[in-house]
Amino acid sequence: MSDRTRLDDIEQSLARRLAEYSIDLSVRRWTSEQTAIVDVRRQGFETTYRMAWLPRATLSELARIDQQDHMHRLLVTGPRVTGRTADALVAADIDYIDYAGNIHLNFGPVLVDIRGRSGPATASSPLAAEANLFSGRRMQVLFVLLTWSNMAEMPVRRIAEAAGTSVGITQSTLEIMKEADYLIGRSLHRRDELIDLWAAAFRGALLPKIRNLSFRGNIDRWSAPAGCLVSGESSVEMIRQPQTLTIYAENFDLAEAVRNRWQKSDDPNIEVRQKFWKAPDWAPPSDEHSQFVRSAAPPLLVYADLLASKEPRQSEVAKSLRKDHLV
Repeated sequence: MSDRTRLDDIEQSLARRLAEYSIDLSVRRWTSEQTAIVDVRRQGFETTYRMAWLPRATLSELARIDQQDHMHRLLVTGPRVTGRTADALVAADIDYIDYAGNIHLNFGPVLVDIRGRSGPATASSPLAAEANLFSGRRMQVLFVLLTWSNMAEMPVRRIAEAAGTSVGITQSTLEIMKEADYLIGRSLHRRDELIDLWAAAFRGALLPKIRNLSFRGNIDRWSAPAGCLVSGESSVEMIRQPQTLTIYAENFDLAEAVRNRWQKSDDPNIEVRQKFWKAPDWAPPSDEHSQFVRSAAPPLLVYADLLASKEPRQSEVAKSLRKDHLV
């Protein structure tokens, strides 16, 4: 099959699927074998996307696509977009369509959100699943590399100790990063892009694995004891009178909850999560910037927690941290 025939087949497959929802898609031009500028129309409303076609629609594969075009929003397409990838894409304000009919389009007054449809599977294998750069354990490795830039120069065992992961997982993560040009030699590259993808994947991939305890109680006069770090809205000075508290601790002392009269709850305003990383001895404290409170968690984690809250005020603060290059 020629490249032109393959690209025509992709366009026709997407057009047939979108026709079910009275949506028209037309390709202006293909800019590479995997990317194109496309127009999408529904009921008189139209927008232009930069479409990325991925045989395996994962954040890892998306990271391999050139992200330099900032004129158009990204539209991810492919045979199959899994539920977890869909959640991460929507969190990153990226729309998607797959051949099964799962779709999220949000432009102007148009909102189409259909999930859970089965259809053509992606090209998958145990190796493909293993190569997911944004699985929970690999995200821990990415976290320490993004938080402490010199960490990429350290031996693999030192990186593994800081990330709380095995040497094997750490080594394979570094290899995937090299293949995607995130690591060149011992230097971290395309850091901003990787931060955005990490934060988008955090809520679905890493957060469920590190949740520990949930409480409801008064947080007005609480201050972090030794061994506890604060994240989310309680960790940034620009939010006055925060309503929620996020704590990271290696071993949280339940006596702390008793002293503060916190009650276990399914509707919590206080969450205790596992502190999975170990900061290197030379690392500066996160609260060296006046925007963070004392005992704040690393800025990347604060940023991801703010975004994961889905609360508009916290999202705005997260954007401000990025704009000010504090993450």
